[in-house]
Amino acid sequence: MIKTSRPKSRDLIMDAMESILNQDSFEVATVDAVIERSGVARGTFYYNFPSKNAVIHALARRAAQPMVLRARERLSNDAPLSEILTDIAQGITDWNQQHPKLGRAVLSSTYDERGVPAPSDPNSPESFRNFLSEVFLMSQQRGEIREDIPAMNLSLMFTGMLYQGLFMWFVRPEAANLSLWAEQSTSLFLEGVKL
Repeated sequence: MIKTSRPKSRDLIMDAMESILNQDSFEVATVDAVIERSGVARGTFYYNFPSKNAVIHALARRAAQPMVLRARERLSNDAPLSEILTDIAQGITDWNQQHPKLGRAVLSSTYDERGVPAPSDPNSPESFRNFLSEVFLMSQQRGEIREDIPAMNLSLMFTGMLYQGLFMWFVRPEAANLSLWAEQSTSLFLEGVKL
């Protein structure tokens, strides 16, 4: 008899959160709702994730993995920064357009209940900003872009430009062309960092 393995608790929790967010909203996706949908015990939830926001951030990292792998491959093949950033910006906008409720939850989870930014540690190896910082550092080392601005600052600037477009799109999707925003933000950013 072939033994089938049960999905890992972490994956069950993430899948439950994703399902709830795709059907409802950030507010409905409570820890209790995720526990009920995933079928895990409360202790198992908190063993894997300290909070609802931590699950949402894990979902965002999981969604970003293909884009990160593609960018790393392109970097190893000496692709120019412009191609890599364009792909990343378009990947972010495409994903948010395909998963607007989940995208809104990701942005909502970056603020606490008072509306104060609650950023994760940008130096964490799992951080998307840390990944972008690595991209910019490699581009600086290759002499593609200016070196007078720390790579992490460039990462924060670039993501800030993209997030502003996402905020506008989530508030008034009919008035914001998200793909155009990504294209123009990338172009403007690249113009500012060129040698």
